[in-house]
Amino acid sequence: MPRSKATGTVADPALVLDGSVLRLSGPVTLTTVTPLMVSARRLLPGLPEAVTLDLSGVTRIDSAGVAMLVEVWRLRERAGARLDFSAIPAELQPFLQLYSLEPVFGLAASG
Repeated sequence: MPRSKATGTVADPALVLDGSVLRLSGPVTLTTVTPLMVSARRLLPGLPEAVTLDLSGVTRIDSAGVAMLVEVWRLRERAGARLDFSAIPAELQPFLQLYSLEPVFGLAASG
């Protein structure tokens, strides 16, 4: 009997507004950033002035995902609004250090 393709698969990426919190979930990678940016560009104009981007649901992130997060942050900055990050996954930390992005993500720069 064939196995279900749903078994062991990673959830589809999603960006959902929950009050003043944007919840990002699933993989944020080269193959998923385009649909995620489409969602972000649709949501951004209607967001409150201060929003938190919750990364607790992110299952995987690569450099394209980091670039997407920075672009969302820049779009908010250009609009005169604020974007804070919460639940930053450990997998993201090396990218933040490599690209000196700790201040953007509200973290103290390491050494």
